[in-house]
Amino acid sequence: MVIKEFIVWLDELGKEDTPLVGSKNANLGEMLRKEMPVPMGFAVTTEAYNEFVSQGGIIPEIEQFLAKFPQGPQTPRELRETSEFIEKLHMQKELPQVIQKAIINAYNKLGKRYKLTDVAVAVRSSAVAEDLPTASFAGQYDSYLNIRGKDELLNKIKRCFASLFTDRSIFYRTKNNLPILGISMSVVVQKMVEARSAGVVFSVHPGTGDETKILLEGNWGTGESVVQGLVVPDIFVIDKDSLTCVEKQINPKLKQVAIEKTGTQEQDIPANKQTCQCLDDEEIIKIAELVKVVEKAYGVPLDIEWAIDQKITFPDNIFFVQARPITKIAEKKDAIDRILDIMQSR
Repeated sequence: MVIKEFIVWLDELGKEDTPLVGSKNANLGEMLRKEMPVPMGFAVTTEAYNEFVSQGGIIPEIEQFLAKFPQGPQTPRELRETSEFIEKLHMQKELPQVIQKAIINAYNKLGKRYKLTDVAVAVRSSAVAEDLPTASFAGQYDSYLNIRGKDELLNKIKRCFASLFTDRSIFYRTKNNLPILGISMSVVVQKMVEARSAGVVFSVHPGTGDETKILLEGNWGTGESVVQGLVVPDIFVIDKDSLTCVEKQINPKLKQVAIEKTGTQEQDIPANKQTCQCLDDEEIIKIAELVKVVEKAYGVPLDIEWAIDQKITFPDNIFFVQARPITKIAEKKDAIDRILDIMQSR
């Protein structure tokens, strides 16, 4: 009898586990192996997703629906119609009880680890086909921040499963000659960082390809405002050899995505913080120092999402919440340009 793994803790994972947990989870596990500051959590595996769609009879229903489009859905209306049908189909189906039990048990253990009831977590999609050498799926699938309680957690995990078939991801897959079906989804459930500020950092300069420079972008609140292009973030360029900041652009930042009691909310940044640097100088250098270590361990340039926890003192307040290899350095763009490209392609 084959025993299926529905839940695996992040510190048990490495890059060899990508087929089971997707690249996002595998990279988080790899960073934990390298003793990087990654919040603890667990992966809901592709085996859980496959069991869910198998027991729910989801794939045959999708195939029947797609038969309406011999060339695949092409127009915005067809893409939207397909996506809405598949999302509704996923949300109508119950997760098998054995998977629900495994998720809830892991969630309760995570809460006990941090001595918290209904611990706040980030719930992010981790598809197996993310970040291929010929196509990056960054931003294609759903993520949910500051989720509390087992019912909300189970709901958001199903929404992450369903996001394998957003109109954007279906179009992107078709555009890159990838199959609409046949790709599996994992989900990461990770202790939420109570972010004072957050953003992205590139271990090489993405605009110039300069391997001697690290580029760091940030804003107040969670990193969603940077990744989604809501603001022009603060930008810092750090010399990799000397670990000194050689360039600063402190931009007016009007919006942030802030943590609420549950979930997050887009808010105006108070006037007295709009033109203030969102990171202390010592935090900038510490992030760069950590980036150097993890890049050396990986052996390839990296794009990393970071967050500063407002309730923890330096240097323990710095966390890496996501990492991916940069596959095309010369063509790599900053977070705002990436989002604009995605929006323009819709």
